[in-house]
Amino acid sequence: PELAQAVQDASTCPQREFGSCFGNLIPEGVFTYFGCGRNTTAVHFDAHENLLLCLCGSKRLFLYHPSDARFLYPCNDFSRSAALPFIRADDLERDPELQAVRDRYPLLCHARALEVKLQAGDML
Repeated sequence: PELAQAVQDASTCPQREFGSCFGNLIPEGVFTYFGCGRNTTAVHFDAHENLLLCLCGSKRLFLYHPSDARFLYPCNDFSRSAALPFIRADDLERDPELQAVRDRYPLLCHARALEVKLQAGDML
């Protein structure tokens, strides 16, 4: 909150620069998250559009096509997944140490992730 006015007043305000890409602003859907090194987030679905900026270091993501949701074991309000993050289908099929994961989530091997690696200055 302390930086909100400074961001809005900046000549390169993200809302002015990119706001039209996302349609009308939905104030209750505007959030900022900061992560530290080795931060891991559960497999999930974001209902609103996002911009992800890697300020420093790197960030690795697995992105899934919406049609793969049925293989990711959605739970709660279907915005979260019971599946473990950062397990590739190929690893799941080959790695004998992942047998317990295969047994618990047999459909997970059908989900095909697109791995994305962001470096400092990259935006997705």
